[in-house]
Amino acid sequence: MIRSNPFSRPTLFITVLGLLINLSLATRAFPYYGFYGWGTGGLGYDLALNTAQEEEKPLILYFHLDSSTWNDRMKNEYLADYEINEFLEELPKVHINPDEGETESAIASEYNITRYPAFLVFIPSFNTEPRRIHPFSDTDMTQEEFLNSIKDNIVYEYNHKAFECVENEEYENALTYFEMALNYDPETAYSYYGMGNVYHLLASEQNDVELLRKAEETYSKALEIDPEHEASMEALKKIRGHEEE
Repeated sequence: MIRSNPFSRPTLFITVLGLLINLSLATRAFPYYGFYGWGTGGLGYDLALNTAQEEEKPLILYFHLDSSTWNDRMKNEYLADYEINEFLEELPKVHINPDEGETESAIASEYNITRYPAFLVFIPSFNTEPRRIHPFSDTDMTQEEFLNSIKDNIVYEYNHKAFECVENEEYENALTYFEMALNYDPETAYSYYGMGNVYHLLASEQNDVELLRKAEETYSKALEIDPEHEASMEALKKIRGHEEE
C-alpha cells in the first residue's frame, strides 16, 4: 500500500505559507478596527481611574476626535502596533471623544486638552502631572520610540516614588516600587541601582552579609544593562573593598 505523505509538496507549501502569514500578523501593525480592552467615555474613565488608584498602576488616557489625519495615523500606526498593544493590554486605559457628551468634554477640559489626539500616561495614586506623549513632530517617532517613551515615563514615576520612600526610611516600600518599575521595563539600570542602595543601607544597619550580597548582585545587574553606570561602579567598589578588609 502506498501511504500518503503528510509533507507532500502541496501540503508543505500550505503549511509554510500559513506559518509565514501568522508570523507577519504577529509583528506588523494593521488597521485599527476598535478599542478592544479599552474603557470608553465618562463611565470608562471612572472605572479605569479607580483601578489605577487602587492598584497603584499607570493610567493611559487617549483623547481623540471622530476622524482626522492625525487621529487616523495615531490609531493605525501606533495603537495598532503589536508590541504597543501587548504592553498596554494589562494597563487601565480609556479613550475619550469630547464630542460625545458633556461628561467627556468636561474630562478633556480637566486635563487641559485642546489639541487632538492626546495620549497621556501617569500614575494617579502618586498625584503627579500626566505626561503627554506626542509621536508627531519634525521627525515622527517610530513605534519602538513611542513604546519606549511610555515605558520611560512609567519607570520614572515608580523610581521617583521609590527614592521618596528611601528618604523616609520606608525601605520595604522602596523595594516594592523599584520592582514595579522593573515589571514595566526589566532593562532599567537605574532601578537595579536603587534596589542595590536599599540593600546596601539595610546591610549596614543590620550588619547582614546576605543583604550585602543582594546589594552586590543588583549593582552588578545594573552594570550588565549599562556597563557605563558610574554610580553602580562606585557602589560595587565600596562593597568589594569592604570584603577585602
